[in-house]
Amino acid sequence: MKKKDESCLSGQCPTPIERDMHTIKLSEGSGGREMQALIGTMRSQFGPAAGWAHATDDGATFSLGDQHLVFTTDAYVVTPIFFPGGNIGKIAFCGTVNDLAVMGARPIGISLSLILEEGFSKEEFTRIIETIGTLSKETGIPVVTGDTKVVERGGIDKIIINTSGVGLASRVLEEPLTEGDIVIVSGGLGEHGAALLARRFELETTLETDSKPLYEELAAIGSFIKQAKDITRGGLAAILNELSDRNAVAITVEEESVPLHEEVRALTEMLGIDVYSLASEGRFVCVAAAEHASQVLGILRTFNVTAEQIGRVSAGRGVSVQTAYGKKILSMPSGNIVPRIC
Repeated sequence: MKKKDESCLSGQCPTPIERDMHTIKLSEGSGGREMQALIGTMRSQFGPAAGWAHATDDGATFSLGDQHLVFTTDAYVVTPIFFPGGNIGKIAFCGTVNDLAVMGARPIGISLSLILEEGFSKEEFTRIIETIGTLSKETGIPVVTGDTKVVERGGIDKIIINTSGVGLASRVLEEPLTEGDIVIVSGGLGEHGAALLARRFELETTLETDSKPLYEELAAIGSFIKQAKDITRGGLAAILNELSDRNAVAITVEEESVPLHEEVRALTEMLGIDVYSLASEGRFVCVAAAEHASQVLGILRTFNVTAEQIGRVSAGRGVSVQTAYGKKILSMPSGNIVPRIC
């Protein structure tokens, strides 16, 4: 006999909305407003991080005299695990390297922890590990420690990867943003998310993941920029709103300047997905003073010709997009933005 909800015994059964308040939702891991609230709730239970700074940024920092240790960690669950141009191993390695790089750090080592489902293909497992190994050798960033677990069939969906990383920075990218600063993106947006969605819905496209290590690009411009963030879950909308809130400034984006591959634009319109909320895995936003903007853009275009100046910082709060028909508000994404892509 099915046990009746004890709260109904008094004749006051919880509504579906009330039940939903007591369970974790997919939207709380999508990179938007709900995830920010969940993280805030968790952090309120932790004690002070003595000696550490930037605990809610892409990487936490710890001063070591004239250097800063930067530490980051991330977990990766992706469907599908193989997609055009890469696999879950590629975004796990690159994602951790990039979180260090946007803080101004030179990555010096990462960890690799794996949770595998019983019955997972060893051929697919080997391909994923070989991808990580190739990236490690190409970048010179070693995998130095890790852990492996296997759970019963059905316990997870094939594979979960956790990577942590440490790096060293002589200058953490934390200079406050001010009115007149220029917002620049390192290349066309949303190609990773669009490529995965195309594969999932079996749509023909030439798109591939944009996932790649960003350390060299950021090292080349590090002395000319104030802050940087990689554009992952929540897309450009989440990143710009984070920068606006953290620096107490307004940001205006020029819609016609945002670099978008035509297939990304077409796919998001067809599926009804906000392109500004679509994840990239090999792109970043950086902000530079106006006098350095052209130099930064010129350097970035030696790595990716689609790098572009897309907006400007002003007094106020919030993010807006200047369109051909006027301004629209670009809010922090909310809800289950897109299916699981990073």
